[in-house]
Amino acid sequence: MRCASGNLEAWKLNKLAKRTIVGTILGTITAIILYINPLAVFIVLLVWIALATNEFLRILETKQIQINRLLLIGLNLLFPIIFYFKISPIWYLIPPMVFFVYALIKHEHYYQLAPAGIFTLLYLGFLPSHLLYLKTWVWGHQFPMLRGFFVVFFPLAFTWVNDTAAYFVGTLIGRHKLAEKISPNKTIEGFVGSIIVSVAFSYFYLRALFPDVMVWIALGSGFVLSIAAQIGDLVESGFKRDANLKDSSRALGEHGGFLDRVDSLLFTIPIFYYLLIYLIIHE
Repeated sequence: MRCASGNLEAWKLNKLAKRTIVGTILGTITAIILYINPLAVFIVLLVWIALATNEFLRILETKQIQINRLLLIGLNLLFPIIFYFKISPIWYLIPPMVFFVYALIKHEHYYQLAPAGIFTLLYLGFLPSHLLYLKTWVWGHQFPMLRGFFVVFFPLAFTWVNDTAAYFVGTLIGRHKLAEKISPNKTIEGFVGSIIVSVAFSYFYLRALFPDVMVWIALGSGFVLSIAAQIGDLVESGFKRDANLKDSSRALGEHGGFLDRVDSLLFTIPIFYYLLIYLIIHE
């Protein structure tokens, strides 16, 4: 019995060590990419969109929704390409229009194919491109290099704090399930705890970057972004639960797939971008 218990503890420690190593490597690479110019973000974003779209299509295939991979990956890549090369915004209409034509030609299960494809374009094309929008906006406003980095890094740091707070508060005092059918481990207590911690984090972080920002904006941003992070997590969890999958892939070992690592960021980065340009720094 003791031997079995010892093996279990050793397995848990080994799993935690792997997660820590991979997490540290990913965090370091991400920080370096965000520190340098928008071109680096653009290149990495293209790679991530291709990999995450491929993972998501695997999830859809478990529900017999078959979409041409090359087509949808290519259409998703158009979003950052159009922005980076400053092509007319009218071209943003091309990806959904092309997919509608594809769905009509394929015809089979159109009522499933069309909404699944359009959702994928929004979810894994339009939303992640906001990281490039954010980096380019900060770069264009000529922030001092280090300050600009911390502006772009804010939604990533915020999301990590939010997720960590939800996990620890939920583990310590969590009793009531938040969305049991989608994510059994999430609790209402963890949800509320993450909001409180995240609002405080947002206040001090944003006030340090932008001393003139109004208190209600710094606090309100934390509240809105915390809700967005939780929704982003639950959205992907809902798809995986319906497909009976634990992770979108095993590409990153204990961290799951490329989509798993940024499910919350798909919501927090775009919302922070619009909060930044319309409320935090209004011109």
